[in-house]
Amino acid sequence: MIEVADLLTDSATRNNAARRRAISTAYYAVFHALAKLCADYITRSASRSSPEYQRVYRALEHGPLKTVFSRVPLKDRDRLARIGETLVILQTERHRADYMPSMRGLFSLAKTRELVDLAREAVHEIETIEPGHEDRRTLAICLLFKERSQ
Repeated sequence: MIEVADLLTDSATRNNAARRRAISTAYYAVFHALAKLCADYITRSASRSSPEYQRVYRALEHGPLKTVFSRVPLKDRDRLARIGETLVILQTERHRADYMPSMRGLFSLAKTRELVDLAREAVHEIETIEPGHEDRRTLAICLLFKERSQ
């Protein structure tokens, strides 16, 4: 998806709609990298075409992400905190890109490139968490399961 955001950015010299789509796509690249991490962790060796894999993949919700990343243990681990900070920035900018009325200068080309680069870094961070690393387990559990009050 980052490649698509790059293509949109490259074509966005004078096209505000392409910039908006690039920003939205950049956010979704990070979101889908997280969904893949969660599904890979929970289902282990299940085929990506299996109903179980797809169910876990689709279980990740956009709404709670900001809150989940602001809590322990995600906010206390450097790598996970960086991913969370980037995700919140991209989610906020995606909302602006997707829901603000069309207006000239909403996103500059430089800002669009900056956001796409942020997404690229976050996707890289997510994809390079080693399969057996505890950050992978922590992310999957915290992102997919609600914390219940005691």
